[in-house]
Amino acid sequence: MFLAVISFLAVGYVNQNLTYYEKGMEEVTEAGFVEKQIEVEGHWANYAEGPDNGVPLLLIHGQGAKWQDYMRVLPDLATTYHVYAVDVYGHGNSASIPAEDYTNVRIGTLIARFMEEAIGEPAVVSGHSSGGLIATWIAANRPELVRGLVLEDPPFFSSIMPRAEKTAGGDLARITHDFVSQEEESDFQRYYVQRSNYFSFFGGLEQAIVDYSIGYIEDHPREPLEIFFLPPNVNIYFQGLAVYDPRFGAAWYDNSWYEGFDTEENLAAITVPTVLIHADYWYEHHGSYYNEEGVLMAATDGEDLARVRSLLDGVEVVEIDSGHLVHFERPEEYTRVLLDFASRVA
Repeated sequence: MFLAVISFLAVGYVNQNLTYYEKGMEEVTEAGFVEKQIEVEGHWANYAEGPDNGVPLLLIHGQGAKWQDYMRVLPDLATTYHVYAVDVYGHGNSASIPAEDYTNVRIGTLIARFMEEAIGEPAVVSGHSSGGLIATWIAANRPELVRGLVLEDPPFFSSIMPRAEKTAGGDLARITHDFVSQEEESDFQRYYVQRSNYFSFFGGLEQAIVDYSIGYIEDHPREPLEIFFLPPNVNIYFQGLAVYDPRFGAAWYDNSWYEGFDTEENLAAITVPTVLIHADYWYEHHGSYYNEEGVLMAATDGEDLARVRSLLDGVEVVEIDSGHLVHFERPEEYTRVLLDFASRVA
């Protein structure tokens, strides 16, 4: 009987890992979301739009992702907002653009134009990770487009080289730089899996997972990596990485992403109501933002947060016991923050 129960649970676990994406997208479609495209300054932008149930809300995902990784929060957000979830240029089904245009200022300019043409009125803007930096630029430089700002675990100050090399996600800049500098390998997803520390969390199982992943990628060309024995929180990353322009990441290697963008100046220029969501899983469970090797295991540490508070007048900081992808890992808590925020900006 015990073995039968274990077998049943194992089958259910694997089934969840293999069907979460399709089931999640079915719920998004049932909630009334429609995928659309619009041309902005000669570049196609892909986005999903929900039903008009309130003030506009623009969701800007992080590096290596796409709009679909908001699937777990879109149906509930759509009950209160008119939601727009955009694929950042170089991601998903939006266009790749010239390498020199992968800067926070240029992407922010294009997304602001998208807001003018696709949304047509001021919106709440929520940006995750690098999307939070884009949202910061828009709020600081195009305030007439922004009703309120939600910054989901943005890497303020920590993603600037050389400091970024000693952060949990710092190897992406190096790997993308190396990839675009060579010509032997054309599959970035495989290149990344072979060289990143993404699976290092699994300790002694890391190499076995890498070997399995390489085999899967070779057997399923041009498809996102799907590891049946690992949970959706791991697999969702590859849904976006499989359709990602690595030149976007390479711009962070030499800090060209920050050309014309001063973090302190832009934060100080923001006047709209702002909430900062800070994922503090590592600190809560280890008592430090850094691991034993001195690697920052969060987007920002305590000193970074203090700098943000000093620059962003009246910012509300919400600590959530989560990994970096809060809206996917802790959808109920993320949604609660956004729904509470709606009453402040209506």
